[in-house]
Amino acid sequence: MRYSIYLLSMLMLVNLAGADVLINEMLANPAKDWNGNGQVGGMDDEFIELYNSGNESVDISGYSLKDKVFRSTPTEYSIPNGTVIGPGEFLVIFVSESGVYQGNEGDAIMLYDPTGDLVDEKEYDAATEDVSFARIPDGGEWRNSTAPSPGKPNQEAAF
Repeated sequence: MRYSIYLLSMLMLVNLAGADVLINEMLANPAKDWNGNGQVGGMDDEFIELYNSGNESVDISGYSLKDKVFRSTPTEYSIPNGTVIGPGEFLVIFVSESGVYQGNEGDAIMLYDPTGDLVDEKEYDAATEDVSFARIPDGGEWRNSTAPSPGKPNQEAAF
């Protein structure tokens, strides 16, 4: 009995830790070489940034990203085994890796845990070139930012 209570407590802690992982920034309409491959613009420079707002590292193996508006078939990207985001750290996933495209005329990106529960979602109507959807401050409220910052703290829009 004592072992069962301990096991249940540990499972609850793992689930609570997972709640600290959020979609933190998305760039749907890139016009620069954001992934550093030497090619300017294009869909390969779209990115989704995840952020661990908690105080503990979170193993996000088996989490998945999905887009709502897709080109021909639904896109789902499963985060590889062994992927851990430390406290206050970011994970940037470019479309060239994930295949999860963000529509310029509107879309929704969803993050699911390994059990299929929705962890976070960002829906938007339209995307402006090189203006990201970003939580400012990191983990905070959604805003637009003219200073996309993949893998770095988000910055206030400077319109």
